[in-house]
Amino acid sequence: MTPFIETTRLSFRNFTVDDYDAVHVYASDPVVTRYTAFGPNTPEQTKGFLQFVSAEASQEDRANYSFVLIHKQTNKLIGSCGLMRSDTHGPQYSFGYVLHKDWWRQGLASEATAALVKFGFGELRAHRLWAHVFLGNTASEKLLQNLGFRYEGCTLKSFFVRDAWHDLQTFAMLRSEWEKRVT
Repeated sequence: MTPFIETTRLSFRNFTVDDYDAVHVYASDPVVTRYTAFGPNTPEQTKGFLQFVSAEASQEDRANYSFVLIHKQTNKLIGSCGLMRSDTHGPQYSFGYVLHKDWWRQGLASEATAALVKFGFGELRAHRLWAHVFLGNTASEKLLQNLGFRYEGCTLKSFFVRDAWHDLQTFAMLRSEWEKRVT
């Protein structure tokens, strides 16, 4: 399935290996990747990621949906987001998002995440969606809470990246909670 997702200011599409230049700009930036599970990327890491997600997009029984975010007015690739199936008994998906820092504080991450959540519950028929947020990432905490996600707790020193252990907060929403919000 090749989904069609669009918002007022953004269009979503699958990654291609030709997205390297735009993706590597934000994926290699230590400020952008401060609260991500990746980065700052080397050129090889970005190329490997693009090869992986490009191949994944053509799978018949697709488990993961990774998208680039295109700003419609400028036609620029400004970031990415995605859903990763974590459990087929439901199913459940984790999700994430990242934007080039020039596009922060404009409501675009909220807009993209709301559309991703709608896709997850609507098209994919997810039972539960959840996101891990690094402790200290108050912008993501507020974004998720504003979209109706519940704080489920914090696991201390549970994720190792960039040579350090990090505390992860979990925010989640059930399909039934989402349905109450959209009706």
